[in-house]
Amino acid sequence: MDQPQNLRDPDALDELEISGFLAEIMENIRQQLEINKHEISLSGLHALASIQRRPLALSSVLRYDRGLSLIVELKRQSHRGRILVDRYDPVEQAHLFENLGVQALSVATNPLYYQGEIHHLTLVSQETRIPVIRNDFVFDRYQVHEARAAGADAVILIAALLGEYRLWDLVSITQRLRMTAVVQVQDEQELARTLKSDPLVIAISNVDWRTFDVDLSRTTRLCPQIPRHIVVVSMGGIRTPEDMAMVAESGIDGVVVGEGLLGMPNPEETIHTLFSLVNPDNRAVR
Repeated sequence: MDQPQNLRDPDALDELEISGFLAEIMENIRQQLEINKHEISLSGLHALASIQRRPLALSSVLRYDRGLSLIVELKRQSHRGRILVDRYDPVEQAHLFENLGVQALSVATNPLYYQGEIHHLTLVSQETRIPVIRNDFVFDRYQVHEARAAGADAVILIAALLGEYRLWDLVSITQRLRMTAVVQVQDEQELARTLKSDPLVIAISNVDWRTFDVDLSRTTRLCPQIPRHIVVVSMGGIRTPEDMAMVAESGIDGVVVGEGLLGMPNPEETIHTLFSLVNPDNRAVR
């Protein structure tokens, strides 16, 4: 990718206004990051990364699999504090969904907002053969290296947290580590900023970080504006076959589903039902 002109220090906030829930998140994570950096140095993370398996190519898996791909989010609670799984075992959940044939797993690692842990990535990566994505509020280079050291194949980068230069920097670092950056956008401004970093995968968020309102038309509106060489997935608010059909019609490559699946008594049946209007032969699960 081309380096943006006049590259400034990406560790500055990049003149991006962040407020409300996301500002609270940033403050909490900054405090935890300082602790993490003292406990494990960057060279220590590099050593841990050297013993992990080679990252799997998430973009290739999503683009070339049959039908509409499915990424399942693994987390014990939503960022709003709702418990999704009473007895949460990430490896057990990973085995369940891998056996159902999903294409990738997004593993929540934030302890405060998701009740996740960084070592959940390692556990799931070691026990599965499909791409594993770090789902957290990543805005520091250390967190990208931390994800690779834990065995992640990809990292979600939330554009609402990242200015143009910081976003470019984190996408670049992710790709240098042979991982995939999945950049999450929710409007035209974030998409324009994201396209300058030339990511391999863009996730269109149907949930507004400011209000938590769900609007599936975000996917249908933004997807046609994304170049075809970029893999596009829709995430958030997909709960019915009609929801799935609506976002699928925009031409996306896959969907990310979490709260609509976790804790369901029969997840296989739930997946079949969700995909019934877009993949009649249920190719989302094999």
